[in-house]
Amino acid sequence: MKSDFARYEDEGLNKEYLALLEAEQYEVDPDSIPATRPLAPDQSRTELCSSEAGRKLVHDWDRSGGFKAHLANVQRDVGEMVRTIGRVRDQRVFMEHFDRDVPIPARLAVYDEIAAGRGLYVSPAAPSEVKHFAATPAGGVLVAEWGSSAPEKVAMLRARAERMTAAMSEADADEFWTWFDNLDARPVAAIFRKLAG
Repeated sequence: MKSDFARYEDEGLNKEYLALLEAEQYEVDPDSIPATRPLAPDQSRTELCSSEAGRKLVHDWDRSGGFKAHLANVQRDVGEMVRTIGRVRDQRVFMEHFDRDVPIPARLAVYDEIAAGRGLYVSPAAPSEVKHFAATPAGGVLVAEWGSSAPEKVAMLRARAERMTAAMSEADADEFWTWFDNLDARPVAAIFRKLAG
């Protein structure tokens, strides 16, 4: 590092040193290390390509605007969602449960839906649908927060949920929605806020 900084960076020793420092800092104060540090595009591509569904997602993103652009958008949106959940420990627990409890094809369908964005028109939800949504713990908070925009936002959530479900096998969709239904209201509200726009 002191004698040849360019080589130090070229050989990745700077990243190694940073990882060691972060490991030490994590031991002292786990909340000081962000839970949502994005992976580098090459590392993300390698990890995604370890499954057939991942290879398809990488291929689709490459064809429609570029893998790096889609990945950056998904990492940004997921980071924003997760950071609103609470303390860093809560964020880590959420991410660990998502990675462990949600099947890979379902996770990839979620990432693809986030990458797709809200580029669709939806008719506002009927008052009965908004009322049904408001009866849930997260829905009650959000409908009050959204006010007169609630019918459009509820309809957007429904449309996005339908697209995600259609992109999964029946078994993967069942596992994903079971996991999602067992979440606390706080992460559910954070996810809904982001997906509803």
